[in-house]
Amino acid sequence: MQDRWLSLRAAGWKAAVAAAVAAVGWLAGVAHAQTALPAGTAQMRPVPAETSASAELPPDVAVVAPDATLEGGRRLLPWSGIWRGSACRFAQCDVKVAVEKLSADAATVVYAGASATQRVTERGEAKFIDNELHMPLRTGATLVLRLREDGDMEMSLWKNVTQLLSYGVLTQKPFAYARSVERVPTPWTENGRAQTLEMVVYRPPGAGPFPTLVFNHGSTGNGDKPEWFTYTWASPEVGAYFADKGWQVVFPQRRGRGKSDGLYDEGFEPDRSRYACRPERSLPGLERAMADLDAVLAHLRTRSDVDLRRLLIGGVSRGGILSAAYAGTRPAAPFLGVLNFVGGWVGDRCTHADAINPVAFRRGAAFPHPMLWLYGDQDPFYALRHSRKNFDAFMAEGGKGSFVAFDPLHGASGHGIHAQPALWSSAVDGYLQAVVPK
Repeated sequence: MQDRWLSLRAAGWKAAVAAAVAAVGWLAGVAHAQTALPAGTAQMRPVPAETSASAELPPDVAVVAPDATLEGGRRLLPWSGIWRGSACRFAQCDVKVAVEKLSADAATVVYAGASATQRVTERGEAKFIDNELHMPLRTGATLVLRLREDGDMEMSLWKNVTQLLSYGVLTQKPFAYARSVERVPTPWTENGRAQTLEMVVYRPPGAGPFPTLVFNHGSTGNGDKPEWFTYTWASPEVGAYFADKGWQVVFPQRRGRGKSDGLYDEGFEPDRSRYACRPERSLPGLERAMADLDAVLAHLRTRSDVDLRRLLIGGVSRGGILSAAYAGTRPAAPFLGVLNFVGGWVGDRCTHADAINPVAFRRGAAFPHPMLWLYGDQDPFYALRHSRKNFDAFMAEGGKGSFVAFDPLHGASGHGIHAQPALWSSAVDGYLQAVVPK
């Protein structure tokens, strides 16, 4: 799928991170005024970073909690301690903040951040300004910390007062899930070596077995940037939503994607210069992707932490249509439902999109349970009229499901609604109640 939004996400791992390194090392965006964080920040959750890089506080960090019996001490006490999380776009950096000592108007703060390209550690004096802690950094940026009513901390980095460089939510509580990266065996070999797939796993607390969602990534823009193929994709937003409900979420990376072995070959032109728009070249890529999911499902069947009686499949963009087609063509797969976020195999501007997307969705019509299709307005790849036509074709073939359209948050692309759980959480709540047994 010609997925520019996902392309930016992939590019953000390296290129966009590098663009902001001169300031503080994270991705850059623009805000209108300091501490005026973007829409949706209040719904953000603290999540572990999507990187192996780990922020390290210096060994001499010493947190001294304020005396709650002294005047003002009770107000200061919630600030004290070590905070952790991710505070950059796509969770591609790890952050730790230590609030060591507090007084009525200031605090000693240690900030540590790590990404794939840079590490930052700095101790400084932060001042209270309108119930926020503001600490100038050596880079010229300003670290701003703000407590939330739920006990977590909003963190942001600003340049020249008005330019928002990075933001996120930190916590002192356990994360909703533990993140790990695992390898999935496959039946394929390359040069005599067994091929495996990379799979990111978000596991909630407890021993399991857990109800499990298999959530599939999309494509890489036009398919003309091979360096984007190596980006490992997962969704902290979807993961946190399901982990709160006790669900495990797995994000398999198909052949040639992320750190998976093999060739990425999901429907390219003969010279592999870009994704193909002709059905005879595009649709075989769907078959290849479904073969990858066969390997993933075979692996999940062997795991003691997976409750096979409560299994869902879903995905974003190309991963959404893949999930629908797979569920409909694998009657032995024990899926109870399908979550299709803005699904399609090729963008609606492809000259033969109407000979590809409806065909793939019709393959999902044999699935015996209802699906939930979630789409956003202002999607540059799948206009709602195109997606509704795909849904009509699916239903006419005998499919079961609901189509729900949302207006994305201000300034956001409709193709990225999976990252806006405030939009869809109510719809998914109702869907889970309908399809998943108690």
